[in-house]
Amino acid sequence: MSYGLEVVNNFGSVSISSEHKVLVFSERGTFRIRSEYTDRVGHGEVVFNKAITTTEAPQVFIRYESGVHNDLGLYSRLQGGPGNWTGFKVVSAVRGNPNLQNYLMEYVSCKFADQQASNSYGLNIWDYMGRPVFSSSDRVVRYNKFAKAWTLAIGNYVDVFSSNLVIDADDFICLSAFDWGPVWFTSFSENSGLTLLDNGVRTLKIHNQKTGAGGYWYWQGTNGTNFCIPVCKFPISRYYN
Repeated sequence: MSYGLEVVNNFGSVSISSEHKVLVFSERGTFRIRSEYTDRVGHGEVVFNKAITTTEAPQVFIRYESGVHNDLGLYSRLQGGPGNWTGFKVVSAVRGNPNLQNYLMEYVSCKFADQQASNSYGLNIWDYMGRPVFSSSDRVVRYNKFAKAWTLAIGNYVDVFSSNLVIDADDFICLSAFDWGPVWFTSFSENSGLTLLDNGVRTLKIHNQKTGAGGYWYWQGTNGTNFCIPVCKFPISRYYN
């Protein structure tokens, strides 16, 4: 930038600038994923307490809290659209358990900064078009770790991509980084989803049911990039409604 404000952290990454919006906390809550039959998928839904009015889609993070199954795989879909994001839905699947699905999950929704500070003091930053990009009254999201070094296990019908991350009990995984319509594969996937619980252990994997036609798979990235899923911690002492 030729003018404005730029804040760089100890690792040399730009944390705040007058050119780019900052991801900030919006709300947190809990929801359940349930199934009506033992051999059918489960469903869960969250309606935000207050719609997110940014053009950019919100980022939703979820954490497994408890359940009667030792496995949990799911995919998601944001609800609403630009200027009026209203919530999200999840569809889940499990295997080898005769009980109905009943998971308790915690979520945190985040948005890109879109309003000035509500306090009578502090710092507000606007971009060159006069849009708010940072407010000192916002609670900025702090990333804890990233899944970006995936290990691929090829199967006859299903490929498994393991993140190799240790997922702690207080880790929230970015659900909206991988929704029902990801565009980083082309004509290769029939069904894809995140696995958050595997044989009772918290994990982060991608299960992909392949199509017969084959195609192109961009999980390894292009031009030196990698497909990435953020993992964050949201201590209740700072991130609360």
